[in-house]
Amino acid sequence: MMTTHIRKPARLGKRTFSLLLAVLLFSLCLPGWGPRASAAGVPTSLGLAQHGINAYNEGWEYSYGGKGETVNGVRVSDCAGLIYAYFSDLGVGGCMGGATAQATQNCILTGSMEEGLPRIHGLALTILEPGATDDYSHIGIYIGGEESCENSDYGTNMVRGSIWRRSWTTWHLFDNGVRYPRSGWYEFDGGMVHYTNYEYDVNTTIDGYPIGADGFAQLSDGARAPVDSSMVSTEYVSAEEVRSWLVTNGWNGGNDFDYNAKVSANSINLRAEPSTGSQVVAVLSKGARLHIDGPAVEGSPVTASGATSSLWYPVTTSHGQTGYVSAILIELVISAPTITCDGESVSMDAGGYTDSIYYTTDCTDPTEDSEPYVLPVYQLGCTYKAAVIQDGIAGPVTTVTVTSNGSMFTDYTYKNWFATHVDKAVGMGLFGGVGNNCFGPNNILTRSQLIKVLGNMSGEDVKKYDFSNVPAFSDVPANAFYYHDLAWAVQAGIVSPGEQFNPNAAVPREQFCVMLNSFASYLGVELDGSRDNAFADDGKISSWAKDSVYRIRNAGVISGTGNNLVDPKGTSTRATACTMLVSFYQKVVSLVDTSGSNRPAGKD
Repeated sequence: MMTTHIRKPARLGKRTFSLLLAVLLFSLCLPGWGPRASAAGVPTSLGLAQHGINAYNEGWEYSYGGKGETVNGVRVSDCAGLIYAYFSDLGVGGCMGGATAQATQNCILTGSMEEGLPRIHGLALTILEPGATDDYSHIGIYIGGEESCENSDYGTNMVRGSIWRRSWTTWHLFDNGVRYPRSGWYEFDGGMVHYTNYEYDVNTTIDGYPIGADGFAQLSDGARAPVDSSMVSTEYVSAEEVRSWLVTNGWNGGNDFDYNAKVSANSINLRAEPSTGSQVVAVLSKGARLHIDGPAVEGSPVTASGATSSLWYPVTTSHGQTGYVSAILIELVISAPTITCDGESVSMDAGGYTDSIYYTTDCTDPTEDSEPYVLPVYQLGCTYKAAVIQDGIAGPVTTVTVTSNGSMFTDYTYKNWFATHVDKAVGMGLFGGVGNNCFGPNNILTRSQLIKVLGNMSGEDVKKYDFSNVPAFSDVPANAFYYHDLAWAVQAGIVSPGEQFNPNAAVPREQFCVMLNSFASYLGVELDGSRDNAFADDGKISSWAKDSVYRIRNAGVISGTGNNLVDPKGTSTRATACTMLVSFYQKVVSLVDTSGSNRPAGKD
């Protein structure tokens, strides 16, 4: 059940309106009412609410069919024309003509006033014709503080007052390129209002400012606080983002519109024809939902984000408007391809779009010039990028790195310097992932992870080891993933028993070297302990670790971090650990006599 924010009090009476408004001609078809030649401004919900207040203060007069033109020194409009004038003043086209057209064609979410009103400036308020579901006789602007502005009737003109004095039945979230506040302080009507999660705050205190029931910041004496420009936010979001948030939070009006694409940029024109010179049917915000009605057709070239396309899609909006949108401004709403590997080949699937999958193996994003997916691909040890692409429009890209043994990870590619080392470490059975198809290359290596890797490297059946014959650590449960590896390591002399193991602690580089040297001793290998050409930070190496650090350096496993430094107290990421451990295996472990009883082997 949704929590409403502005609820309707009991009505004292019900005014009967006999309004003259019928559905007006589509405004852009009228001569002289197209978009202005100057660069268009950006419409905002606060700007629309301010427009209503300004019109009231300026004394606009009512004129049926008026759209904000000046007559005898006074601007005139009808109810829908008041809203139309806001967009035409900004040079923005696409605003429909009458109350019904604006509510059904320009608005993307509708709710009943009986169920409450979201605290959002610039909502459209309408009155339904008796017995109708989408035929509106009147429209106004919500200006916050439970007030609305409207141009009403001959002899009445502009009205500002309580939303409950008018018989508003429905509220609407306006689109036509309108941008909305998300969170922070915003300047409005000479004061400041604060938004949190797309709605303005009331009856609270924020940043030391009391906020009244009207939403305005106040001084200690209750007067409206002046605008502090250093606090004012310039962040605005699309109507679609606000719609999604409202629907997610229980506001009615979400619909089951069958869409397969979204608008990928703000203030995009829906055109009557696939041409930049054709009539603007509507202005769509980023994320606006569309249904593509057929294949793309050739039209005027459009450039966006450095790319150009002359393809246009015939579409239907969630309001029922039809027209064309440039293909370069549309994002297909389809699932990203799924990529799987059976250890020998890679397969891809995208539901009904599988025959439109294109992929690359060189870490570049796929295009229609890339390899089309037809059958499983017998190539491992590379990064696959795959996407569904139709008529030049690409859906979301799936990126998966497939190692030489068929393991799959999504958090690095073969462009990363460590990729081949991770491939070898995973192929040798030393490392696995950290879950959710991630390897975690930049995660800091922990003590428990290193012990698990050394257990894998030992070639031992570590499952036969436990703490029945040696003291147990108080912070190591019997179901820990490294439990048996640690029991083996204690009995092999690689880890000293103690009260606590600190499994989640990072492994300092000097401690890493101590464990590797101990592992070499476990194999019966004595490494060179000479200390010629000491590290420049030799004095920072702990006395108990110094011998091991130089033995591991002399084995060629480490060379330092640059400038002849070893950084003994520094830590290692899982990626750098792969490099060290693969090197240790190749230069130390693999040289052990194969006839020895302790011959370790990587787990394939």
